Amino acid sequence: MACVSTALIVGGGIAGLSAAVALARVGVRCDVVEIAQSPGGASLALSGRATEALDELGVYDECYARSTPFTPGTTAATLMDAQGRLISAGPQRPRWPGAKTPIGLHRPVLLQILEDTAQRLGVQIHKGVTTQATEERDDGSFVTMTDGRQARYDLVVGADGIGSRTRSRLFPDSPGPTYAGQFSLRWMLPGPPIEGEGWYVGSVGRVGFYHLPQGLIYIPAVVDMPEPVRMSGEEVFALFSRLLDSYTAPAMVELKRRLTPDADLICRPFEWILLPAPWHRGRTILIGDAAHATTAHMGMGGGMAIEDAVVLAQCVAAAPTLAAAFDTFMTRRFPRVSTVVETSVTLSRLEQENAPPSENMALLTAAFTTLGQPY
Repeated sequence: MACVSTALIVGGGIAGLSAAVALARVGVRCDVVEIAQSPGGASLALSGRATEALDELGVYDECYARSTPFTPGTTAATLMDAQGRLISAGPQRPRWPGAKTPIGLHRPVLLQILEDTAQRLGVQIHKGVTTQATEERDDGSFVTMTDGRQARYDLVVGADGIGSRTRSRLFPDSPGPTYAGQFSLRWMLPGPPIEGEGWYVGSVGRVGFYHLPQGLIYIPAVVDMPEPVRMSGEEVFALFSRLLDSYTAPAMVELKRRLTPDADLICRPFEWILLPAPWHRGRTILIGDAAHATTAHMGMGGGMAIEDAVVLAQCVAAAPTLAAAFDTFMTRRFPRVSTVVETSVTLSRLEQENAPPSENMALLTAAFTTLGQPY
């Protein structure tokens, strides 16, 4: 029997909806509040133990059916130069008996699968709503929502992202996100597949692509920038054009041919945060990007959020008290997510220093070996 019976989850993204599903499966009645009305975002890769976490949530098969599976013959992690010549086949990843196939999935598709699953389990999801005030008492957390609703909960889960208001409330003196010196550009391109998927490194930045089953090509890119700047849509288009112009590889030439001023381009600074332990106070705990946002250099941010959710539910189900559940959660999660954040930030720095690709691959391989251990 879970040590709590009711939970409020602040944030309806990957971490929050995964937590709702995981907690509902161990008998906790959950409410979710999410300020956004509809999901957005590009694609994400889920590999390593994160696919096992998806399976524990009961959604892996549906995700797999709507994803791009990264089977052993994939070139999605291959690294090539500006002309398309092979530099590296990518980092070595550990395998184990029964390992689930890694997948690439459109983020809105994943969120819809999680939302539908949560609602089937009885989770109440309130969109356009967040928390306004929280009062901690001995017998629970009493929360007032921005729509005027008030309710008492045994547990509050802050899953409201890198700019978490829950984190600011719990730990007002904690540092904010740190800029990593690079920008992430992402393009969701409708249209037929292009040969040569993988990563390409050129003089302006790094760009890659893989296909999704919804008739989309996901194209992420990374560009160095000494300072975070706010760019207009026209400036983002010009930057992406200049990036693609720096390549002569046939795949990149074809991508440039398809780039138009109305392209669906997303541009964000790479920021990170690793909140010192503990991530909890009173009856409230932080998970996902609210506690440990990372750059995308390992492609493990979403995976760590899903693992957080699954482990939190395991701890809540097994512990005699909420405090004991929190302690066990921190023991299991902090070293693992630290590996992801610290490795990703180091990889970002090495890229900016033009370190040999072999150095990056060795660091990635070591980190993936660590993450190959059960969560």
